[in-house]
Amino acid sequence: MHIKNLKSKIFISAAILAGVMTSGCKMVTEDLDPCPAQLRIRFVYDYNLKWGDAFSHEVTSVNVWAFNPEGALVWSGSAAGAELASGDFYLATPLTEGEYDFVAWCGLEGNADFDLATYTPASKEDLEVTMRTVEENGENVSKSDLPGLYHAYVSGVDYEVDPYNPTVKTVTMSLMKDTKDIRVMLQHLDGSEIENRDFSVTITDNNAEYAWNNALLPTSPMVTYQPWNIKYGQTTAPGEEDTRTLYDMATTRVQTTVASLLFELSTGRLMADSKARLVVHRNWDDRDIIDIPLVDYFLLVKGHYGDITDQEYLDRQDDYSIVFFIDKHSNWYVAGGIFVNSWAVVPPQDSEL
Repeated sequence: MHIKNLKSKIFISAAILAGVMTSGCKMVTEDLDPCPAQLRIRFVYDYNLKWGDAFSHEVTSVNVWAFNPEGALVWSGSAAGAELASGDFYLATPLTEGEYDFVAWCGLEGNADFDLATYTPASKEDLEVTMRTVEENGENVSKSDLPGLYHAYVSGVDYEVDPYNPTVKTVTMSLMKDTKDIRVMLQHLDGSEIENRDFSVTITDNNAEYAWNNALLPTSPMVTYQPWNIKYGQTTAPGEEDTRTLYDMATTRVQTTVASLLFELSTGRLMADSKARLVVHRNWDDRDIIDIPLVDYFLLVKGHYGDITDQEYLDRQDDYSIVFFIDKHSNWYVAGGIFVNSWAVVPPQDSEL
């Protein structure tokens, strides 16, 4: 009986000892490896008007740089392709304990419309991005369907390792999209056709160069954005014509045809204090029929998107549309109002028009 008890106690003690030896870094001895530790980066693109994370659907590449408190580069990393669309993408870093600032430019891989000054910066200030343009008739012109360009900056990340437990720290970088898609539509109220050669549309702005912190740098001359696509179309809408008489109180159903010309443009980041102008030019007599401060008009509908600042609205919104009505003389029919992002608004009285 005593021998059995002794054997049982020996077996239990051995099991406990084995558990202790295989418990990993819970006990620190000279024979055990240090606890695993990792600093990783997570990217989100939720700075939009849908208030949801669209990173896995929109962003196709990431580049990120880490700097120490002295401002020197200590690490850089990148990724692209299908792994970003997985929904659980993290970028692992080899960084050890310390304090770091992170700068990210995303969407650069395979992007022929933007150039990064260097991928091996000596400091954050070297991470400038420039939009590619061409010179035409003395103008700085962009007529590209610009791919998405995204930026993020996180400062003062303090990374400490717990020697007694596994340490995984996640840095979340919230991206801001700089590029904007803008559609300008002209509609003939009388249904007559609008020829592509009749009108041209341009946007001018000073937003082709970006500092490391996403601030705009002066561009000289300003950029003239031209459409990358032009579409002609006709829309047929049902209506009613009043044909009532003393003996017949019925109305007649009619079809109203509206001819339209759609210009699709892409621009860089829009700023609340921007002097950007949208010009619609009537080609046959070389006359501007519309010349407006673009950002002021876009901001007319900001109130429909919550209590946010002008700049936050412009940065969250990446898809704009504006519709002008053209009368039978091919002039802007101002009395008809305009539509901005499908919202009907009354144009402001612009003394510069």
